[in-house]
Amino acid sequence: MLSESWYVASREIKHFYRRRIQVVTSLATPVIWLALFGYALSGGLPGFNLSSLGIEGIPTLLTFFVLSLNLEFWRSYILSNLTTTSYLSFLSPGIVAMTIMFTGMFAGVSIVFDRRFGYLNKLLVSPIPRSSIMFGKMISATVRAMIQGLIVIGLAVVLGAKMNTGLLGVVIAVPYMILFTLGFSGLSTAVGIKMAEHEEFFGIINLILLPLFFASGALVPIQLMPGWLQVVAYFNPLTYAVDALRLGLIGGTFGPLGGGYALIGIGGSLLVDAAVLTLFIVIMVSIGVTIFRRSLK
Repeated sequence: MLSESWYVASREIKHFYRRRIQVVTSLATPVIWLALFGYALSGGLPGFNLSSLGIEGIPTLLTFFVLSLNLEFWRSYILSNLTTTSYLSFLSPGIVAMTIMFTGMFAGVSIVFDRRFGYLNKLLVSPIPRSSIMFGKMISATVRAMIQGLIVIGLAVVLGAKMNTGLLGVVIAVPYMILFTLGFSGLSTAVGIKMAEHEEFFGIINLILLPLFFASGALVPIQLMPGWLQVVAYFNPLTYAVDALRLGLIGGTFGPLGGGYALIGIGGSLLVDAAVLTLFIVIMVSIGVTIFRRSLK
């Protein structure tokens, strides 16, 4: 079944990257969020202090100490950047999670078009397991999401976001990106096989995506949300993906110190995030396989 799934996946990947405009537009949205939204709320200063927003980091007292030194602007700027977490840095993992979520959730649209143009019928009459069609779609979405996610991380660094944990943080983040994409692509393919028109698919997917994105910790700390929205956020799988990416890329309490200090105390939270995302995959794939097989009988 693996070889059949990879055949379906490779076709999807080639089909996507041959459409250069689609590649560009898929990266344009996260860049706009980072460049406009991130800078709008941080004033474009990577040293903007977010301790008052409940974000863990070096105590605010250290920031006040730096400001009280009355140093030249460039010296104060550098020291502030070393002792605080900018909003752009805080936002970047959320935008990475948004990018891979959108890629995973739109994986099912290819099924709608495959049915319209007759390619799905060719797959159905071929001697391959029905589930390999679904898994192939999931694999292709995951590969594309990983490439796009890594590119967005690089763009965030270029725009001024600090990745306190360096390359090790990217290595930590990648497995969570894979888990998250697989879960949403499983849900997407299940929705896609039930839809006859792509307009219906986009309508349902957008209805799911926007609440998930805004009811997570991607844009603001969960602690600042109203109580009822915090409850929703803790049942939102995107919340745990964002948390894992944020811990992996900018670290924990001592993140601004960088290096090994940024990784102190993040192991427990990462285990919780992994457990939740694994459960999410199991549920979504189980539902997806069931719907997929029943729909193709």
